[in-house]
Amino acid sequence: MISNFGVKVLFFSSILILTCFTMSNKGFEDRSDSFYHVKSDTISDSLMIEREKWMAEEQKYLDSACLSETQKAEEDIKKNKLVFFHYFGLVEEYKGNTEMNELLKKYNIGVDSALTYCTVPPHLQNCYAQIMRKEIDRKFGATFIDSLRTTAEIQYIKKNPDKVYRFEECDWVSRYPGDTSYEEFSKSYERDFWKGVGYPDDFEYRKDKDLYSSMGATFVLYKTGKISDLKIDITFQNKKNYKYSSYFISQLKEFVQKTKWVPAKSSGITVNSEMRITLFFK
Repeated sequence: MISNFGVKVLFFSSILILTCFTMSNKGFEDRSDSFYHVKSDTISDSLMIEREKWMAEEQKYLDSACLSETQKAEEDIKKNKLVFFHYFGLVEEYKGNTEMNELLKKYNIGVDSALTYCTVPPHLQNCYAQIMRKEIDRKFGATFIDSLRTTAEIQYIKKNPDKVYRFEECDWVSRYPGDTSYEEFSKSYERDFWKGVGYPDDFEYRKDKDLYSSMGATFVLYKTGKISDLKIDITFQNKKNYKYSSYFISQLKEFVQKTKWVPAKSSGITVNSEMRITLFFK
């Protein structure tokens, strides 16, 4: 619903905002005063004029576009036309959109998609979609869409029993035995690993508190509790410690393989999932 002119306005506005941010960045201020002021004085007036021009054009376009979309939505609602929008871009994309669409059809609700823009005020973008969502909530209830979304995701999971889900697609519960929260999970496995693994006598510990050496394991955790595709990566800030890579890698492999990991869940259903754990060296 955005015209080429509108896209052009948004594009140049973004460039100007980025330029202004870059000019005011602390990294630039750390340069010599003479360099900074010469460059600033040379372009600031023209930049400000151009920026104000594009900001005015952008505001004018956005106000007009939102008003037009609002009027169109109100006209469609009078005709008993309702449309639900899937958002893409800055908003999280959901699994089960196809199933969601089928559920919406049962209520005579159409489906469309929209983008979100970081340079556009939220109340001035996707105005048609916003009006439609308010009407859907008014007509069917505030929890209607969330309820359908939950049903759609459950249907999707049941249709794809062998899918391996990304860690963030799963419910935020611990997958380490004995833990009851994700916060515990992020600490417990590292604590237990180092309980049984010692450092070689001449291992060189980190001296800079801002530099970390670490080791990570990625693997697939199946619904049965079994794991596969185990891979280990290791990074030492002190290069002399690389001679112990095989020792630490073998210890982590053994730890991962012996641990009885708790299978992940998505929408309350046990699923296969990707896993990654990270441990830090002293």
